Amino acid sequence: MRKDDLLQRALSSATPGDENSDRILGAALAQAEDFGLRRFTVDDVARRVGLSRVTIYRYFPKKDQLLNALIMRELRRFLTKADAVIAAQPTPEAKLVEGLKFCVTFLRNHRLLNRLLRTEPEFILPHLTVKAGPFLGAARNWIAGLMRAEIAAGQLTLPDEDIEAAAELLARTVLSLVLTPDTVLPVDSAEGQQRLADLYFTPIVHTLRP
Repeated sequence: MRKDDLLQRALSSATPGDENSDRILGAALAQAEDFGLRRFTVDDVARRVGLSRVTIYRYFPKKDQLLNALIMRELRRFLTKADAVIAAQPTPEAKLVEGLKFCVTFLRNHRLLNRLLRTEPEFILPHLTVKAGPFLGAARNWIAGLMRAEIAAGQLTLPDEDIEAAAELLARTVLSLVLTPDTVLPVDSAEGQQRLADLYFTPIVHTLRP
């Protein structure tokens, strides 16, 4: 995995590990969810968390560092939960289906992401569209790693040169469903998601079975 991989940096990034830093990041998330990033200030976070600005700057010397730590924490939370969901599934079919269902549901319901897409797209939309190369590359690496683990375990057969292309197709599918919420695809109900899986995703895995 490349050293500049965004998701890997999120997993390996460290924030000061104590109660105050957790409270600060929690308050920063709530502040950004309620008011966006355009009006985001350290003063508002300090009032919300009940700490002084000096204390917050002791942990995060600049506002940009606080926002970066917040983004890394949210990415880490997403990846940790996604990995747990996927690892708990007994078959490659279930891993694909439940993994996709989790990713789409988590991201479509993420308050901060939806807030930014709706009211302040200039902060995030370029990084998910015309400048989405690094993000897609990171997602592709993550999914390809999961696929290679299944291949190594003898659960899938797929030529190595096709793994990253398949991984990118899955990443682009999720990204499209997040960026364009309006769809005839029944992705917002458990029954609809299962029907999609039965019709389109499970058959794909069956063709890759040894």
